[in-house]
Amino acid sequence: MSLIKKQALHNPYLEYKLAKDLNKAFIITDKEKRATEIEKNLKAFLSYLKKDIPVVHIPSYTEIHDTASQFKRNYAIYLILKGKNAFFVANTDFQNIKIEKNKKIISLKKDIEINFENFIKILEEYGYIREEKAENEGEFSFKGGILRINIPFAGIFDIDFFGDTIENIYKVSKLLTRRPVNTIDIFPLYDFTVKYDENLDICFEKKDKIYFHEILKDIPVINECEFKYNENEISKKHINGFEVIKLEITKPLFLKSERKSFIPESYSKPLIEVKPLEEGDYIIHEDYGIGIFRGIETKNINGKDYDFMVLEYAEGEKINVSYLHFDKIFRYDSNTPVKLDKIGGTSWKNLKKKVKKSLEKIAKELINLYKERENAYREPYQFDNEILSYIKDSFPFIETPDQLKAIKDIENDFKNNKPVERLICGDVGFGKTEVAIRATYISAINNKQTLVLVPTTVLSLQHYKKFKERLEPIGIKVENLSRLKSKKETEIILERLKNGDIDVIIGTHKALNDKVKFKNLGLLIIDEEHRFGVKAKEKIKQLKKDIDCIYMTATPIPRTLNMALSGLKNLSVINTPPEGRVETKTYVLKYSKETIKKAILKEIKRGGQVFYLHNRIETIEKRTDYLKQLFPDLNISYIHGKMKPSQIEKEILKFVNKEIDILISTSIIETGIDIPTANTLIVERADLFGLAQLYHLRGRVGRGSIQAYCYLLLPDDRDITEDAKKRLSTIMKLTRPGSGLKVSIE
Repeated sequence: MSLIKKQALHNPYLEYKLAKDLNKAFIITDKEKRATEIEKNLKAFLSYLKKDIPVVHIPSYTEIHDTASQFKRNYAIYLILKGKNAFFVANTDFQNIKIEKNKKIISLKKDIEINFENFIKILEEYGYIREEKAENEGEFSFKGGILRINIPFAGIFDIDFFGDTIENIYKVSKLLTRRPVNTIDIFPLYDFTVKYDENLDICFEKKDKIYFHEILKDIPVINECEFKYNENEISKKHINGFEVIKLEITKPLFLKSERKSFIPESYSKPLIEVKPLEEGDYIIHEDYGIGIFRGIETKNINGKDYDFMVLEYAEGEKINVSYLHFDKIFRYDSNTPVKLDKIGGTSWKNLKKKVKKSLEKIAKELINLYKERENAYREPYQFDNEILSYIKDSFPFIETPDQLKAIKDIENDFKNNKPVERLICGDVGFGKTEVAIRATYISAINNKQTLVLVPTTVLSLQHYKKFKERLEPIGIKVENLSRLKSKKETEIILERLKNGDIDVIIGTHKALNDKVKFKNLGLLIIDEEHRFGVKAKEKIKQLKKDIDCIYMTATPIPRTLNMALSGLKNLSVINTPPEGRVETKTYVLKYSKETIKKAILKEIKRGGQVFYLHNRIETIEKRTDYLKQLFPDLNISYIHGKMKPSQIEKEILKFVNKEIDILISTSIIETGIDIPTANTLIVERADLFGLAQLYHLRGRVGRGSIQAYCYLLLPDDRDITEDAKKRLSTIMKLTRPGSGLKVSIE
């Protein structure tokens, strides 16, 4: 085993030594994932040692539209050229990166005079985009003699001009307070000088190129493979008497020489955040039915103050409920119009009787079903850490703490002799698919087949590619069963599946066909569970009573969430956003040509793509023609559910390959399309969509570190319903990554 493997498996000793002994270094490792680990560990140790030194992971990705990677890389170049104390981490591929020779940094000082027009031109060549407000990194604005610029990793600055003279420079805080500074450095954002072609696409002047490593001067370069350390300094476990220090590191480090144990800090969040009851909310009282909460009133009775909840019912009747009976009142959320019950009426009593009978029947069926599964026996699966390392080491990212917990939960489930029944609830893009891949791997090495059931053809295709990419290099055969397959291809796949030649099948509803037979089905994974009805899921379960079942979703349907919380299903929640994840900015606006033009041009100008949702098949061609008139220089196409599957696939692949700038679609894009360069979504008639639909639609953008935008457009010639207003209000509140579970509760 090489030193690099030894280091990666056991401890972050290298990072601790660097943080303690040096103030600058360039560290080279063999994998991008390991580079990310070193970055994280270095930051934690520097913080512990109270050393305010930046750590920059230099990405080796060279895709021109990957702005986040270029911003990071050029921030590193700025620190190197300025000779600042900093640590840089890169994998060996960084040696192939080419950058512009003789990069220049703009250094501005108070009271100096510059050519303002030339300064603006240089900012644009450096890649900064002029906007009305400099809200995002890499933007600047100019208003009332003040130029505001948002410099990546440095922050927002106001430069106060009087003509061509800089009178003042201010650093702007997140609370928009300002403090004066004397100087400001502005560095280029991209590897090469920026130009814009006639279509407003970013292009670059690639002249006078040099390799990145040629700028490394007066900075120690450390290759992790060659790093040697004294094993006598390190213990393999905690020793009594050692000081325990919890840090955000990836693995523990036990130092004999310093008698210290550095332990990874566990991350935890509340499972569910409960929203307090607000005046005007609908409620249900056990005895009186559906009403409206009108606030809390305090009344003095016999010299003592008591709290009462005021509830309003049909015809304006109100009742006061004593604090002693608050436990009889529950929040009532509905996406349909609400009819208030009448005090003393019979409707609520009759409904309670009807619901009670129905619930008794459903509960009996469900409990019998889960009792059967609970009594079912399955041989515990066999696997160890060495076997799991094959799939773990090939994952190119660092798992988030919640992701690791979900994976561990599933590993423990497989070690039991009962069928797995687990709900994985994680926001869009939080890494549920990787959890599914790990579970599939364990099932496959125990000679079991896996069926991954997804609601749409598009998602089926994307999951197929992801599972194939991760699993086939280690000998696990993956196939896809959806409308995209011809009759002949389907027959061949079904035969191979029946004979056990296929380990994993990714399928839509087509996989529920009676012709689909497995040799040894062991695991069922249902993705986006809220899109499937009970009948579809129960049909799968009848295939084999003792199969393992994993449900994965951002917004579980309330029935399944309730089952999880009541213990019929085990629940794992992935609340931790991936590192660098930025919340999507969401706007609710009246439909207008100006809004559409501005939103689309903003995205195209930064080299991105646009999803445009028009949910009427009858008029989607007309809308496409309209947008082609507005943007004659852009490539625009459309897809909808009634098109031939092959045509849908063809258009989506064009979009993935950046041959299409704007893809107009019906709600077929609601689930599963993952295109990193598409970071603007425009939704027409947003008032007609349900809450979970809106949430998943918005999840098509903002899956990485690039700022994404979602424009929910309303009709400009009419009012929308109260229910629609509530849904839009909720989606505006749920802006942060990790809000999916709350959608189900809303």
